[in-house]
Amino acid sequence: MLRKHDFAPARQTRRRQLFRYLWAASYFAGIGLSVAMTVLACIWLGREADAFFDIAPNGTIAGIFLGFPVAIYSIYHQVKMHFGKKEDGE
Repeated sequence: MLRKHDFAPARQTRRRQLFRYLWAASYFAGIGLSVAMTVLACIWLGREADAFFDIAPNGTIAGIFLGFPVAIYSIYHQVKMHFGKKEDGE
């Protein structure tokens, strides 16, 4: 007859895998939200520049073209900070 504790190692392995999947999903969802918020903030700043300087579509277009490189740098910085090589003494 099997007891409950006989399945404990298999259960722990499944829990570890589930934790890894949830961690990965939340990590990449956070990066995606960061990209979306960065691009939207740059577009908003472009629209505000349009209204302030009365340069109708130019500020929004500049916000779009500025937002994506800033978002890519943000991704690079987040990934480097999390997965970067640690130096001696850290």
